[in-house]
Amino acid sequence: CEEAVVEEVAVPEMDVMFIMDRFGYCKIIDTSAYERNKETIDSEFKYVCKVKNTGKICIFTNSGQLHTFKAKDLPLGKMRDKGVPVDNVSNFSSQKESIVSVNSQSELNLYRLIFVTKNSMCKLVDGGEFDVAKRTVAATKLDEGDEVVCVAPLTEQKNIVLKTNEGYFLRFQIEEIPEKKKIALGARGMKLGARDYVEEVFFTRGMDDTEIPHNDKMLRLNDIKLARRDGKGSKIR
Repeated sequence: CEEAVVEEVAVPEMDVMFIMDRFGYCKIIDTSAYERNKETIDSEFKYVCKVKNTGKICIFTNSGQLHTFKAKDLPLGKMRDKGVPVDNVSNFSSQKESIVSVNSQSELNLYRLIFVTKNSMCKLVDGGEFDVAKRTVAATKLDEGDEVVCVAPLTEQKNIVLKTNEGYFLRFQIEEIPEKKKIALGARGMKLGARDYVEEVFFTRGMDDTEIPHNDKMLRLNDIKLARRDGKGSKIR
């Protein structure tokens, strides 16, 4: 008797949208559903990124880990579907770490990534270094007690603004940040007080008017004096 030949039908490659809410429930929806509900999705979901249905999602965490999983591990859902906890489809553990950034792997390959840690260590890393086969790898080297606070693809940003817990701000040009390997420590972004740490990171794209809330008023980032990397920054009241 002849053996039955089972042919796998190739799924046509297409763009889909990965969306995840603040509770860590994620799903894949088609791009037309996203376009119809764009305003709602962008305001209600914490992480939104375009990915190929044959591609991978990359999650960077505060502990310096990179977790990847395949888009096809998530069912193509509808807007009202609850989704799947991200812990169920990856090695990420919401009990032990928190998410800093979510990107599609194909997007990362196009850019360099900016890393900033709590201790103000900064570096640029070629995005191709994160095109990995393993489900979990170290995304960066960290000193003991340090954490990642920002991972962002470098697209059109010109300046970076570091904001500390004690209200110090330092704005300097991104070109002052050295490019290093993912296994290297960064260079110090700003001098910190004994108990101070970098709390948030912002970017400006030239003459734009990006504003952030600070001390019950709006602060225009481009009004912060442009300084050099590794300065103390200025306290803004």
